[in-house]
Amino acid sequence: MEPPKTLTLLENGSTQGQTNDLDSKKEVVVTLKDPKGGIYISKFKLILFTSAFLLCMLLVVLLLTFVRHDETVRVTSHSAISGCNKIIKADNGGKTMENITVSFSDGIKNGSQDIYAENLTYPENVTDDKEEKNENKTYGILNDSTINKDREHPRNNIRLSRDFIPEHYDIQLMIDLENKTFTGSVNIILIAKKPSKYIAFHINMMQIFPQDVKVRNINTNKYLTIDQQKSYKRNQLWIIELVDMVDVGHSYMVEVRSFFAKIIRDLKGLYLSMYEEDGEVKYLAATQLQSTDARKMFPCLDEPDMKATFSMTIIHQEQYTALSNMPEETVQYLTSDPGYVKVKYKKSPRMSTYLLAVIVAEFQYKEKIFDDGYQLRVWAQPKKINQTEYALQIGEEIYEYFTDYFGINDIVPKSDHVAVPDFSGGAMENWGLVIYRETALLYDPELSSTENKLMVTLIVAHEIAHTWFGNMVTMKWWDDLWLNEGVASLLMYFAMDHLYPDWDIFNLYVVVKEVFTVMLKDALPTSHPVSTPISTPDDIAQTFDTISYSKGMAVLRMLLGFVGWEDFKQGLRLYVTKYQFKNAEMDELWDQFSEAVNHRYDIKYIMNTWTRQMGYPVITITCEGDDYILQQSRFLLDGNSSFGAPSIYDYKWVIPFTYMTEEHSDPNNASIVWLDMGSATIPKQENSWILGNVYYKGFYRINYELSMWQSLAAQLNRDHTVFPESNRAGLIGDALNLARAQTIDYEVALNMTTYLKNEEKYVPWRAFVDSIEFIKGMISKQGSYVLLRKYLHDLVAPVFDTVGTSTSGTLPEQHMRDVMLQTACDVGVVKAINYAKEMFRKWKTEGIKLPSQYSLVIYTVGVREGSVEEWDYVWNKSKSSNVDGEREMLMDALAQSQKPWLLWRYANWIFDSSKIKMQDVRLVVSYFVKNPLGRMIALHLLMTKWERINEQFGGDNFLLRETIGEVTQYVNTEFEYKQLERLFRDKPPKVAKKEAENALALMRANIKWMELNYATITNWLRDHVVGML
Repeated sequence: MEPPKTLTLLENGSTQGQTNDLDSKKEVVVTLKDPKGGIYISKFKLILFTSAFLLCMLLVVLLLTFVRHDETVRVTSHSAISGCNKIIKADNGGKTMENITVSFSDGIKNGSQDIYAENLTYPENVTDDKEEKNENKTYGILNDSTINKDREHPRNNIRLSRDFIPEHYDIQLMIDLENKTFTGSVNIILIAKKPSKYIAFHINMMQIFPQDVKVRNINTNKYLTIDQQKSYKRNQLWIIELVDMVDVGHSYMVEVRSFFAKIIRDLKGLYLSMYEEDGEVKYLAATQLQSTDARKMFPCLDEPDMKATFSMTIIHQEQYTALSNMPEETVQYLTSDPGYVKVKYKKSPRMSTYLLAVIVAEFQYKEKIFDDGYQLRVWAQPKKINQTEYALQIGEEIYEYFTDYFGINDIVPKSDHVAVPDFSGGAMENWGLVIYRETALLYDPELSSTENKLMVTLIVAHEIAHTWFGNMVTMKWWDDLWLNEGVASLLMYFAMDHLYPDWDIFNLYVVVKEVFTVMLKDALPTSHPVSTPISTPDDIAQTFDTISYSKGMAVLRMLLGFVGWEDFKQGLRLYVTKYQFKNAEMDELWDQFSEAVNHRYDIKYIMNTWTRQMGYPVITITCEGDDYILQQSRFLLDGNSSFGAPSIYDYKWVIPFTYMTEEHSDPNNASIVWLDMGSATIPKQENSWILGNVYYKGFYRINYELSMWQSLAAQLNRDHTVFPESNRAGLIGDALNLARAQTIDYEVALNMTTYLKNEEKYVPWRAFVDSIEFIKGMISKQGSYVLLRKYLHDLVAPVFDTVGTSTSGTLPEQHMRDVMLQTACDVGVVKAINYAKEMFRKWKTEGIKLPSQYSLVIYTVGVREGSVEEWDYVWNKSKSSNVDGEREMLMDALAQSQKPWLLWRYANWIFDSSKIKMQDVRLVVSYFVKNPLGRMIALHLLMTKWERINEQFGGDNFLLRETIGEVTQYVNTEFEYKQLERLFRDKPPKVAKKEAENALALMRANIKWMELNYATITNWLRDHVVGML
């Protein structure tokens, strides 16, 4: 049937016979009306003009009508629309609806199944809000127009109202891994806190039929009459409008009796993963619900402070094992569905929706039962089950450590830790069911590297720490994500230091891997505060970055530095005890710390200057008479750039400045002076150096006047061991970054590195290698690059000869040998290259086992020095390896080839998930940027295939953001900058807009850097390199 030619809105009156028996309730109904004949005027031209005008207007109306997405509002009064039943055919945004009967229900089934057009139009059953401004023109059924005008309507807000608070969810999921689908039902118990007629909950990418949604007053046991209900794509909301207001204080049950969704490989919500076992593909279902994907698994009030208890039931095929947050309560083999098992789990404690989790897989486990009955299990594919032993061992010790640290036992009586083949992040702390990517949980002592062991230890400790900080106590909203992640990031180092005190983890890893790294990001005007406002759903995804994790950790470490270990522990204990099973904000954490230190510090006053504004200070020390003058200013990598967004603190901080001098050089008895949003003065000692930021505990840089830099450099060359390792690293890192920001000359900064030929400790060398990487990247296409390589060669060669390639010693000693071998091979130290080449040859031809801490360097040299034969051999090994740590090292080495066509082939494989899994794409990109040729290819791939990259990977919270940052970090020409600026403007990244802004800001700084510093660095290298023209 053809669509109607005209539309008439009828309002509570006769409708030319098409609708009758209207009740007194006001309704607005769109009906169909036969066109009348034209008006005849004697003047022929006027007739033509008028007819043409009317025809044009009619076409405009039809176009506006038919190109719209379906926006049917359900009207639920039968008497109001008795007899109205039309057949619709319309082109709906490229999706055709043909012969769809639109009928109406009162929310209760009345003998026939009602079908709604949008259920057939959109699999996810949503409405596109971009057309809702003109909803009164919608072709369909319209109710009271105030639904779209009322500012209190839930659809007008990103946040849910607090009219209803969830109390409990009763969820049942039937997971069908054969057909890759799941169906379910959920009953949500809500407490009415305010009078309202709207009930809103979140859904995404699932199908719900309105007749399956009911609302019951539990107090009266009566179902409520639903006026209408509708879904909104922009907010991912399903909104029920009731006829009458609810009673405050009553409990209501929202029954969603059926929903349906597909299980797909998108790494979000309830998603599909797979692996091979004996040549057979095995499937599993896993979850990743943080931050806003619980709504993709079941209808819910999906905000972190909407805590509730959960009762989960999972029906699945009997060959699988199903896990959820709580232990099993009952297991039933279904006679009604042969081959299926129904597992009911015990009721959970109060927790946020994003912490719910499900695994359905054919996995095996190893377990440990604690003395108090607590059950710890580590799960993996059957062929990898032996790689779980290390995680099980440290997991037991870490749970015991944190139980003692907080003085509170885990409320959930078990914890399953599961390694899945596909996972977007490193791990997720779901309460009672922690899910990891395989490299984050599995460890093989023969094939995994020492770095892999360290990372497994850190990540397991991080996730277990979340049991108390994140699970028991949760931030109220995502603007305080750092309360979860920053605290857990610090606590994981506490646990590691407890497990391995000889690793010296706060020096080994915290300063050079966490603090220095995040300082680069936070020195851009496009950074953001640790506690950052959230105004759109995309903002939530973008808060999961190094600022929330590493800077959050760093400022807490600074707090630890001035309050002390015992008071810090007491503050955390008070916080967890007071807000257990609740949500809290940052100020409430500071209040507990102030109480812990008996208010000798105003913790909120101090710490808000570090968490509520972006960036950090540089403290400049100058001499005036008998005093040192300390002055603070914001540090920016591009010293001439604007500050970006204004700060309520005017970019001033309350700074605990620690220092030591030549006369008082014991770092464990360092002095402290406070800069209270301004400057400070300390007494000067004659003929003595001063060193600030002892142990680099403060989140700030230090700049000295020239004579002081010279005194510190002289001390390094005379006896560098006077300074702690972290401060030797800090002097190098600060100097090179201050030079990068045009605050000091590069001659001064590079002079701080000449002592390294005598340095045998890992931390200063790691800081140097990481800091000099920027100069390497910037001049890698310039003539002075050969001078830089020679300078590095001359620094590294004698140290490599000293430390050698032994595999014994402490972890810091092993890390030192590893960084020396890697750097020596990179800069052409023949002895190192020959060692690596020979080991690669023996591995390839004789099948020897490589020393795991050197495996990456050996694979890299073999590929870099080899041909296509070596490349293909390593590729095949990466595909067949059963150890994911080894597989990642092999994939890293493949990106270090110097054969462009091999690199192009490898780069294009990121689009082929049969070769490179989606979770590994960001790793492969990071491997490419390690060498100049790989960087050029990665950048060209980004610019030529941006649309495909954005489309294929734009939904991943981490992948696109990290790809942009990695690939563009050394762009330093106007031509490339303008291309990327246009690219990001015309086709903006889906979930990485802040990263794109950061990248462009960094590129502008890079361009200016080349203009100002290239000649200076070249001249310095010529003066310090022997035997070069």
